Amino acid sequence: MKRYWMAACGIFGVLLLGCALLVPAHFCAVDADVLEQIGHGQAGAVAPSIIEDGLTYLSLEKLGPAWMLLRAAQSESVSRSDELVAAVARFSHENPSLVALGGSTPLLDKIDLGLADATEPSPIIDVLARRVAREKALVLLETSRRPGVQQMLRNRILTNTVHFPAAVNSGGQALEAAILTAALLNQGDFLSPAFRDAFEWLSMRANKGDNSGSLELVYLDLLSLGRRLDWVSLTELLRQVDGLATLRDLAEAVRANENSPANIVAAALSPGQAGGVAKFLARFPETGVNDVNFALRCGRGAVELLVKKQQRVYYAGVRKQVTGYNPFRAVFFGLFPMAVASHVAALLFKYALLLLAAFCIAHGIGIITAALDLQLGARLAADGVFALVFAFVVAVAIEPFLGLPSQASQFSLRFQIPNLAAAAGITLEPLTTSQMNKLSLVSLIVFFVIQVLIYLWCLTKLSEIRRQPLAARMKLKLIENEDLLFDAGLYVGFVGSVLSLILMSIGVGKISMMAYASTSFGIIFVSVLKIFHVRPLRRQLIMESEVQP
Repeated sequence: MKRYWMAACGIFGVLLLGCALLVPAHFCAVDADVLEQIGHGQAGAVAPSIIEDGLTYLSLEKLGPAWMLLRAAQSESVSRSDELVAAVARFSHENPSLVALGGSTPLLDKIDLGLADATEPSPIIDVLARRVAREKALVLLETSRRPGVQQMLRNRILTNTVHFPAAVNSGGQALEAAILTAALLNQGDFLSPAFRDAFEWLSMRANKGDNSGSLELVYLDLLSLGRRLDWVSLTELLRQVDGLATLRDLAEAVRANENSPANIVAAALSPGQAGGVAKFLARFPETGVNDVNFALRCGRGAVELLVKKQQRVYYAGVRKQVTGYNPFRAVFFGLFPMAVASHVAALLFKYALLLLAAFCIAHGIGIITAALDLQLGARLAADGVFALVFAFVVAVAIEPFLGLPSQASQFSLRFQIPNLAAAAGITLEPLTTSQMNKLSLVSLIVFFVIQVLIYLWCLTKLSEIRRQPLAARMKLKLIENEDLLFDAGLYVGFVGSVLSLILMSIGVGKISMMAYASTSFGIIFVSVLKIFHVRPLRRQLIMESEVQP
């Protein structure tokens, strides 16, 4: 009867383990299914989609942001994009004079920039690239009574520039266009207070003779955004930028992803999200844009959750295939609402299931030691230690992105000449893989399995000795004879550590986890074996031998 009970525990543990693997909650990632559910608004309040945001911008005569959202929606095949296409076309047809600058702009409406009717919004730097446009913008700004604007205009006469040719030189049109753009943004109150104060301080220090390198990098970031955004889109984006670091991260993301500027801007235009989007893209420069694109497809709620969590998106391909069939489908959708409602609760539930499953499996494996007649406390302690080790290995194996190196570079790469990288045709290769180092993960699992097999072999040998019809003293001698076998886990662990160090010394991957895991598993399993199995059996046999004649 005891054997059947233990077998049932093992089977029940496997079922619990399957349920734990179906919970869409992770320590280092946001589950794609959860993002999709929240973005579609099926779990509560519905956040507006980028289509609705685009229609709202059009109602405020802001064609540029609506155009950027439309490009993002079309690139990601967002539903109802045709509604925004029709609305943008209708607005452009009815207001041709507003198209070039991206909508109604009272500040620039005061001057004639010589813009003809356009079919789509023009980048503001392209507009200011024309000398007549720069001259008219300068005339407007020179009448400003704002000290900060005047400080920025005085940057035009700097000659000791670091990253740009001086604006007064023949090749200084790029710097002059960036300076005029910044001054116009300041004059129109399109900069947040913290950003404006920091910008004006750098301008003032440069005018007083300090090194202008930091200031020029801010102008370079504005230049990068201005070459891709029309005036109204730039003003809407800069309203959300809370500091120089956010501007730098957004500009870096746009420069690094030339095919997705509209998607980045679409995510950053949401109120209060620009800083989070910039931080996310700076933290994950290789995969961040793909995750943002996925969130945009799902909806604004998904973007907000992604920015809030600051974690990569995990796309569970195998789980999707498994949950296509019952009973896995029923279990998954039974657990799914909890994951959507509370990530913390789902994570706790997942690992509670995992620990319980590990304990049941450990108890089921104990069928091998049924003949040892161990006390309940010792048996539960042994099963508990085994369960913790088993749960740890499973958690490391199933947690996405665990142990991956950071994608963010520790050294910020800047070019002194704008667009040098593009001109040279430089392409940066990805630095990280999409999952944990496979060699480390495989080594962890392999050594765990080896130690489990040795552990089970030792338990089988103990049960065999216990069942033999021999005197207690003879059984003690047999146990003593098997001491080398009982220490085999330690020997294998040491061999694994030495092997991993040898492989690392000859350059076969970074497998330091193999060295630590091999020895650790050996110590744990041998300790459990000797403390909770060998020691109680020896004690029992010693007592029996004293009673026997």
